[in-house]
Amino acid sequence: MDSLGRHFYYKVVLSGSPSAGPAVALAIHLDGKRLSFARVGDSSWRQVSVIRRSQDSFADCVYLRGRFYVLSMTGKLKSWDLGGLEDIPRKKTIIAEEDDDFFEVITRYLVPTPWGHLLQIRVILDKDQDHCVSVYVDRLDRKSCQMVGISPAKALRGHAALLGQNSPGLLSVEKFPELRPDCIYFTTPRLRGDIFERRHNQWKGVKVYDLKNLTLEDAFPSGGGHYGTIYPSEVWFMPGL
Repeated sequence: MDSLGRHFYYKVVLSGSPSAGPAVALAIHLDGKRLSFARVGDSSWRQVSVIRRSQDSFADCVYLRGRFYVLSMTGKLKSWDLGGLEDIPRKKTIIAEEDDDFFEVITRYLVPTPWGHLLQIRVILDKDQDHCVSVYVDRLDRKSCQMVGISPAKALRGHAALLGQNSPGLLSVEKFPELRPDCIYFTTPRLRGDIFERRHNQWKGVKVYDLKNLTLEDAFPSGGGHYGTIYPSEVWFMPGL
């Protein structure tokens, strides 16, 4: 029962609102090994990619400027154009090599910014910290096709990030003063059981990570017990902007 919640889909993102016109949904599913998509009106999902290597899986996906960007746990980054009518989606490999953090990575996220950057959020197992995690932020350099580290305290430019198993949000705290600047609000992430040991698992319920003070705390009380493992994870409902 501990793994029941992981045998459905991990994440689904949309290219846009289905009510506004043609839209595409991209899903990470089947233990993070498969990537499938469907267009509005389709009768079934179509598989676009499979990871067969046992140590790797899809970590996150986002939609940005007409393409879906997909990041793996080992740091590989690819993008797909799924908006055309062709039967074969158009793929582009952006980062083909694994990075050096694979064995310490708990999870990764992709975050598009209002100023045009694509960020990678790396959550690293760090037993020297009271909360057992460290968070690093990188920016995709499109010319060199590499992730470039940036200062976590300056990465969000005073915004708040909402990350989880649906599309990410990067919101202005001036428009939404209930949120804290330069903080990441995480829903219960998809944890790698082989890396994140049970005695260090504090990722149950919604957490807030302060990028300036390097603190991790509860956003509000969780359900306790197996919350986030045998139940579906929380999702964010984004306001219309």
